[in-house]
Amino acid sequence: MTALYHCEASAFAVIIERMMATAWKATAALFLAFCPLMAADNPAELKAYLSSLPEAQFPAFNQEQALALVALPLSCVDRPQAVPENRVDYLWVQEEKPRLLEAFDKNRVFYGCFDWHSAVNSTWTMVAVLKQFPQIPVGPLIREKLKEHLAKKNVEGEMEFFKSAKNFEVPYGYAWLLKLYAEFVTWDDPEAKTWVENLDPLARQFSKKLVDYFKDLPYASRAGVHPNTAFSIALLLDYTEVADDRPLRQMVLKAANRFFLNDRVCPTAYEPGGPDFLSPCLAEAGLMSKVMDTAHFVPWLNDFLPPIYSPAFKPLTAPVDVSAITKEDLQGGKSHLIGLAFARAQAMADISRALPAGDPRIPVLRRLAVINGRSGFQALAAAGYYGSHWLGTYAVLCSRAIAALESAR
Repeated sequence: MTALYHCEASAFAVIIERMMATAWKATAALFLAFCPLMAADNPAELKAYLSSLPEAQFPAFNQEQALALVALPLSCVDRPQAVPENRVDYLWVQEEKPRLLEAFDKNRVFYGCFDWHSAVNSTWTMVAVLKQFPQIPVGPLIREKLKEHLAKKNVEGEMEFFKSAKNFEVPYGYAWLLKLYAEFVTWDDPEAKTWVENLDPLARQFSKKLVDYFKDLPYASRAGVHPNTAFSIALLLDYTEVADDRPLRQMVLKAANRFFLNDRVCPTAYEPGGPDFLSPCLAEAGLMSKVMDTAHFVPWLNDFLPPIYSPAFKPLTAPVDVSAITKEDLQGGKSHLIGLAFARAQAMADISRALPAGDPRIPVLRRLAVINGRSGFQALAAAGYYGSHWLGTYAVLCSRAIAALESAR
């Protein structure tokens, strides 16, 4: 039955592709709209599975919730990162006894929140929250921190460091920096324009390096942690769409198709793998929902992921219980598994929005997204500083994705 399912999905893809390339394009679009399950899951099985799932209410992303989330980056943005296990001269001068770089708060931007990429995405969180809730009580404090960290001299210090930093924070950290830049670009605010001007040279520096990186990258990383190629490309697509960075956009779209277009039968049974904070299968599907149009995405998805109600899909659905993880040296991994709930929820919401109207998978994916997202919020504080320095970012990403899904209903 599985083999027949994949054969039918592939044949469906060929038919739709040929229709889209001819005068039958409009017919193909209507066909997908009204007959989306020609190559999808069994509607009766989906309905039964949906009924078996518990009802769940996602926390409203209002100013009160946003205040609680933005307090996390505000509490760590000025807290210098500890001496790294691997020799990196970003913040610490590696002498016999490591010491902090002199005047680091005037020559570095992202020196807080445990590590460099977390400082970047924490800054993004502050900007995203202030944009959406301009009257939030901590708004003046957020602006103060942005002025201090994003001063022109600080950014120049970052640029100087990254001239010789090799592949430090490539691609994950670079992708977050460009997503932060895009958040400023889309913010109609006088101070935001100054921060765009200050960050622009660094954004250009990173963009150019990423073009070369993806051009030379021989294989994609399908890990459930920072090197995951699909997740970084998805962040970069968000940036290139608003910044009109055509060279980088063309390169990452080419890379996405080169790495993922022919993928079939994602090994869901392998998830989660250790301390994952991303689902490799869902991250890839979420990316391809942005790369492909509906006519091509639907059959690709049918071949890539198993039916949602099947045992093969189950590893992607149940939130991970982290209550038994109590050892201090496991708290970093514990925080990752909490973040996994947010990442799964975001990916499921993105996939759902890419499906054609009427696809019976939409309400199931929405329910699963809410269940996972709610689980992430319930465990948000369970890993202490190992989680608080970055989980607010993924909670905001998740909240935005589910809000977009709700508005599309």
